[in-house]
Amino acid sequence: MVHDYLNQRGGAERVALELARMWPDAPIYTSLYRPESTFPEFAARDVRTSFLSRLRTDRGFRNLFPLYPAAFRTLGTLSEDLVISSTSGWAHGVRTAPDTEHVVYCHSPARWLYRDAHLGPGSVQQRLARPMLGAMRRWDAGAARRADRYIANSENVRGRIRTAYGIDADVVHPPVDVDRFTPRPRGERLLVVSRLLPYKRVDLAIEAANRAHLPLDVIGSGPIFKELKAIAGPTVRFDRRLGDAEITDLMESCRALLLPGDEDFGITPVEALAAGKPVVAFGVGGALETLEDGVSACMFHQQTADAMLGALRRVEQLDTAPEALAERARRFSPERFRTGILAAVDRARSGEPPSETVGSGASRQVRS
Repeated sequence: MVHDYLNQRGGAERVALELARMWPDAPIYTSLYRPESTFPEFAARDVRTSFLSRLRTDRGFRNLFPLYPAAFRTLGTLSEDLVISSTSGWAHGVRTAPDTEHVVYCHSPARWLYRDAHLGPGSVQQRLARPMLGAMRRWDAGAARRADRYIANSENVRGRIRTAYGIDADVVHPPVDVDRFTPRPRGERLLVVSRLLPYKRVDLAIEAANRAHLPLDVIGSGPIFKELKAIAGPTVRFDRRLGDAEITDLMESCRALLLPGDEDFGITPVEALAAGKPVVAFGVGGALETLEDGVSACMFHQQTADAMLGALRRVEQLDTAPEALAERARRFSPERFRTGILAAVDRARSGEPPSETVGSGASRQVRS
């Protein structure tokens, strides 16, 4: 297994963890590893890092972008029978032997290369990256072409892969630990669970809560934490780091989850459904694959506080039972993910074209 970096507790790391459970004896190669900042289960695995892991950089790890191609090159040529890369930018560039089957699970083609809004078009990182974009895109496209098979985490990302690389991908939705949640009646406080990055548009949720004096919990950390804290009114509470148990409690007791950004797939809205809660979502991207407007969600179609407030008013009228919402989440279970991954790997090894089927099929035993 190869993963971009193990220093966060996000959806990509949950995918990497599930892959590690599927192949428990496989080493995990990554650019840098911070055991205290990611899921503790990785500590029991054979994690192998590049020279970047020796640099004492944490919050500024994204600024090291010119060094990541070299970091994965220094991991050497992997000669295992099967290599699976979990990536949104770097791990797909690892070198593999000619007889190795290299399958890439792609969360998205590198957002900062192809989508300016990821860091914010006026951000320092985006200005620093601009002179290198041509060279980095050539490296990225070359890395993509060397892989034997791509798997996208959603139809949304499948389209981006086709546009960026001209590659047709399988689609296997990420695993969501739906059994972690119990569907319960709706509570009083709204909830955001997100990395605090510009493209996530958490500022819209805060502005809507400020204007309507709505109680809102914002759970997450990231480079714009201070900016968001500065604009928050008295009804908005922040917590930069909570464990799964605390987040589970918040999901089960919230009024609704807010999803104001354009998500590649979006694990948190599925978690909210598993907890019996509707979602107020920007109606693009992955939200269109996991949510149904007027049943499990109320969607808005302009990224403005006014549009979000309109959806917040509508969500009060939703009467879908918590148990019915939870049932909709079950199609994104870890079991479905495992079945889909194994089927995609088998198709790659046999030379079959990508399938239109998403994570379906009979249950099979995972091979070491």
